[in-house]
Amino acid sequence: MIRALREHWPEYLCEVAELGLFMISAGLFTILLQHPDSPVLNFIPSEFVRRMLTGIAMGSTAIALVFSPLGKRSGAHFNPAVTLAFWQLGKVKNWDAVFYIVAQFIGGVVGVLIVSLFARMALMHPSVNFAATLPGSRGVWIAFIAELIIAFILMSTVLQVSNTPYLARYTGVFAGALVATFITFESPLSGMSMNPARTFGSAFVGHLWMALWVYFTAPVLAMQAAALIYLRGNQAVYCAKFHHYNRQRCIFNCRFPELLAREQAQRQVREPATARMRLQSGMKILAVALLTLCSVSISAQPPKAVVESVGMTVSDMDRAVEFYSALTFQKVSDVEVLGDEFEHLEGVFGARMRIVRIQLGNEYVDLTQYLAPPGRPIPADSRSNDLWFQHIAIVVRDMDQAFEKLRALKVEFVSTGPQTLPPSIKAAAGIKAFYFRDPDQHNLEIIYFPPGKGDPRWHAKTDKLFLGIDHTAIGISNTDASLKFYGDLLGLHKTGESENFGTEQEHLNQVFGAHLRLTGMRASAGPGIEFLEYLSPRDGRARPADVHANDIVHWQTTIATDDVDLLAKKLRDEHVRFVSPGVVATPKGKTGFSKGMLVSDPDGHNVLLIEK
Repeated sequence: MIRALREHWPEYLCEVAELGLFMISAGLFTILLQHPDSPVLNFIPSEFVRRMLTGIAMGSTAIALVFSPLGKRSGAHFNPAVTLAFWQLGKVKNWDAVFYIVAQFIGGVVGVLIVSLFARMALMHPSVNFAATLPGSRGVWIAFIAELIIAFILMSTVLQVSNTPYLARYTGVFAGALVATFITFESPLSGMSMNPARTFGSAFVGHLWMALWVYFTAPVLAMQAAALIYLRGNQAVYCAKFHHYNRQRCIFNCRFPELLAREQAQRQVREPATARMRLQSGMKILAVALLTLCSVSISAQPPKAVVESVGMTVSDMDRAVEFYSALTFQKVSDVEVLGDEFEHLEGVFGARMRIVRIQLGNEYVDLTQYLAPPGRPIPADSRSNDLWFQHIAIVVRDMDQAFEKLRALKVEFVSTGPQTLPPSIKAAAGIKAFYFRDPDQHNLEIIYFPPGKGDPRWHAKTDKLFLGIDHTAIGISNTDASLKFYGDLLGLHKTGESENFGTEQEHLNQVFGAHLRLTGMRASAGPGIEFLEYLSPRDGRARPADVHANDIVHWQTTIATDDVDLLAKKLRDEHVRFVSPGVVATPKGKTGFSKGMLVSDPDGHNVLLIEK
């Protein structure tokens, strides 16, 4: 061990630097291409195109590192799964493998920390999320399978190309091209890691530990399998370097001169070489595999989704507008609608509605009063763990000032008082929150994010006290079922999760013994949707089956999508409950959208899906 460290430390430092630089590049390009304040989003609104550009950027970074002095010296693994595969093939000595892997994990963490040092607020934004690799909306097992496939393809290609005369010098180009392709097409499924150290770097800095086992097991298993299959073909493995055509020393069990001799011999006799024919066959298989992966990825994509607004039913519109105006909401529109299309859309016969849209910051709330027929009030004994629970979280600049403002308005308390979540809840430590009710007994929350938490725009300098709506929270019974509905079917992505408990959480929700599993979801724009699953107590009541849109307990989250007809078919295939009979055409001048449908999530919360 000491001898390896003394003699080969320069190579180990090269591995630290290589993955560190790769993570710096990943962080900066993700901020540039995904952060909502980036000017790039105005010029390139297409998420697919931005993902393709990210792929090109990261593939080019990988190629540059392979051909850099660092990569020529160490072999440019910067991936524990690659190092372990070459170790299994007998190319990497035991202690070199250990120190390479340690160096790679250090490099991953250091790279993310460097970006965080200069751009932490941008890096932690939900759209950037520390450039983390996390399972997509189709779930953990799809992510696991996808990581297996891409890691196997990468290692198989590297082995085939690096041990073939004429092509070995271009191994880095092949690897970089695959990285670009995978980011473009596969990343919605797993985040495209193939690298335990790369995933760990983002997870360590961002405290994003979800499904870490996927990225620690799938790439290693896949690359080990690729190495075993290559060995069984009785094919030579000359070295563990991605680029060997240089004068840098090689610390591996190297047979590269034999490859050079084969290359020279083939050049002299001008033979096509069996290896080249074998490579052509392998490339055909690779092309088929990539096309299959791309088609699976494209077909797996849910429709693009934007959370347009959050809506609630009120009993007295003028009273509601006055109340929300006191919280500095601004009225945007005020319309009255009736007719068959609205009866069908909301599932209320004879409906005549007054709809007022109000705005706070960049977010909208739709208030709807049913002039006919009026609905029932919210049950007087409603609690925060009942499954009809929903609220909006209003971000405030100063919790003490906001609380005094609410006291002056004589609001009804839900929480005992403002609560500060403790350091034991890492994801929410330091966040301050307070629950209260509006005149119709709808639950509302004011929330304060300390520095380093929440969207960076909540920390911009301003004189405003009430800043905008961070999310709407809904009571749910099963997180996995809600993830399938909002993620797999509607196209939102998970941004984080935590378990909240303790006296602060109990007094915030006013539920004794409250222990919640919280999961944050976001669309490409708009406020988030937060799942509140009570692990205890489990006595929350289900939403009554006879609740209708004119009842005051009714909320509806409006989500805009590209193709509502296609989405309707998908939802019907999954046996989602429809409130509307189907897609309903509406007068766009009145509603702001051309057609839509109202559906229910697994716990009965209503979602209005619209196409503009």
